[in-house]
Amino acid sequence: MRCAAIDIGTNSCRLLIADVSPEGLRPLHRETRTTRVGEGLKNTIRIRKDVIERNIYCLEAFKNTVEEKAVDCYRVVATSALREAENQEEFLGRAWEKTAMQIQVISSEEEARLSFLGVSRGLPSLESPLVADLGGGSLELILEGGAEPIFLSLPLGAVRAMEQNLKITEITAVMSPLAFHKKDFAPHPLVMAGGTATTLAAIKHSLVQYDPSLVHGQLLKREEIADIYNMLERMPLSLRRRLPGLQPERADIIPWGTRIILLLMDILEKGEIIVSESDLLDGVIWSLA
Repeated sequence: MRCAAIDIGTNSCRLLIADVSPEGLRPLHRETRTTRVGEGLKNTIRIRKDVIERNIYCLEAFKNTVEEKAVDCYRVVATSALREAENQEEFLGRAWEKTAMQIQVISSEEEARLSFLGVSRGLPSLESPLVADLGGGSLELILEGGAEPIFLSLPLGAVRAMEQNLKITEITAVMSPLAFHKKDFAPHPLVMAGGTATTLAAIKHSLVQYDPSLVHGQLLKREEIADIYNMLERMPLSLRRRLPGLQPERADIIPWGTRIILLLMDILEKGEIIVSESDLLDGVIWSLA
């Protein structure tokens, strides 16, 4: 069965096409475009018309790819920025008008559940992971290995932190609900999904060309992440854009996302993270199959 998943995130629009069989998921096509639907949401919760149009342009291109690959079924989901946008219906109506694609604006809980599904299927050897999915606009954490599932969604992401120019104390305050579950989370390995975590692994390996096999399952120590963060902070944006492993479009938000990961690790007292290339998109594919 050939399935496709499209995710309209706060920072980027992503496409995954994969064949699914009893043996597992075999990716055929992955594509990411930085469309930044969350741009300018610092002072308003309305998505600008030019931002809507560039996202629709991306969706049109993705639809063509889906049709070319003879996909059996597909699903389009949208997350944090569209969840919160006052003019969500304007975006959805425009998308339907131009692409005839039905977009499902999923809840933060479903976003976390699908991310957990993608991570757990992608890293089957990990027993009872604590999955944290850091996006552009939100941070979801889910643990299903305890007595009862624990789910948290925090209004904190790389784009949101940059747009709002959040100080460390402000980020820490948003993360305060984590303290109530610290003991529950303690025995479980912390697995990070999302663009910031995969980019950190790519920077570690100085990947001129992105190679998922060198990113997926990569272990990153806190000291390594702190070293990368300090390097990024010292670099002017023009040099950051040329750093191997870092997409130029992500160069402005990567220090913010890295700071969030470091603070998350410190609050939970985790000395390392495991990076997962499998995430929400994979979870959507598995839910279709």
